[in-house]
Amino acid sequence: MMAAGKILPYLDIPFQHASPKVLKAMKRPAAAENTLARIKAWRAICPELVIRSTFIAGFPGETEEDFQMLLDFIEEAQLDRVGCFTYSAVEGARANALEGHVPEEVKEERRARLMELQSDISADRLAARVGQVMTVLVDEIEEEGAIARSYADAPEIDGVVVIENTAGLVVGEFAKVRITDSGEHDLWGEVV
Repeated sequence: MMAAGKILPYLDIPFQHASPKVLKAMKRPAAAENTLARIKAWRAICPELVIRSTFIAGFPGETEEDFQMLLDFIEEAQLDRVGCFTYSAVEGARANALEGHVPEEVKEERRARLMELQSDISADRLAARVGQVMTVLVDEIEEEGAIARSYADAPEIDGVVVIENTAGLVVGEFAKVRITDSGEHDLWGEVV
């Protein structure tokens, strides 16, 4: 369906972690290698596919080795958009009873390491879009330019496409833009 252009090539899948031990403790399927194979297969079928995911750092029992497995997964998967949260106890959650709670400062440090790695990956993946013509949805028009989104940008979650020349743009309508620059999260373009 995606490859045929019938639905947007954007998947949001909360993978949560990559360590089999941590995934099992989370009561999630524990096969990161299968997940990597699926990601490769999806991208082979639909090369423009954008994948967003979320991860948890510092789940009870997570060791530095477990966390390194997660970083290795992030490096290999080359996901387009990633969020990372630190584990926090939720009233009534079974995970509260697990042993090996990770200290707050370690959770924060791990989250920061993951997001630093992902920033580099995101910047590289966005840089590959420079020169492409994309269809974007215009969300705002201001004096200094317009804010728009491509199919790869969920509103208020992902990045934006900043359009410097606003002639002919209308809020709520689509526009074709050539991508001229990129950053860690956003793209810049001009109307074509």
